Amino acid sequence: MKVSIAKFHSLPLCFLLLLAINTQPLLAAEPEPVVDKQGNPLVPGVGYYVWPLWADNGGLTLGQTRNKTCPLDVIRDPSFIGSPVRFHASGLNHIPTLTDLTIDFPVVTVCNQPTVWRLSKEGSGFWFVSTRGNPQDLITKFKIERLEGDHAYEIYSFKFCPSVPGVLCAPVGTFVDADGTKVMAVGDNIDPYYVRFQKVSTFGQDKKQPFSIV
Repeated sequence: MKVSIAKFHSLPLCFLLLLAINTQPLLAAEPEPVVDKQGNPLVPGVGYYVWPLWADNGGLTLGQTRNKTCPLDVIRDPSFIGSPVRFHASGLNHIPTLTDLTIDFPVVTVCNQPTVWRLSKEGSGFWFVSTRGNPQDLITKFKIERLEGDHAYEIYSFKFCPSVPGVLCAPVGTFVDADGTKVMAVGDNIDPYYVRFQKVSTFGQDKKQPFSIV
């Protein structure tokens, strides 16, 4: 597939490097509403915990990783319920699968920077899911994908796969860093990390709340 570099002249060099690696066709299945653990469609701008399949804990949150500075990266903390995550889909009143989304944490951080998810290059063919993203940039576009097949409940994973031909399309999974931190990442040998969603208001925490690094 031919890709016009001129089309992306305004993007940073690190993103243009995405075009140099193997790409996959755009997802072809029909989008459908993403549902939470209670079976209700996810609503844009509402906080949800993102939990692993096996527990109501160990959710996604923010943390300082390799450089121990800002911006913060998206991590899994097995000892913590997680931080609220919000999803945004342009012009829609629900969050569908296989659709470009911007994702953020509606929390106050020690960095005082935007918490919009973006890819941050860490090595050849390898990226952390970080923050300080600009919702207008392609490197902030993620999708939610439903695991096919018959299950007792719906199972989902994240994918970096902007709806632009020729751009990287790969699952978001867990990378265990040298210090044991479980960082959400995209790259070679990174398998999908399967999750379920729990609406935060169930726990009485649906308003913006402070967040600090311990």
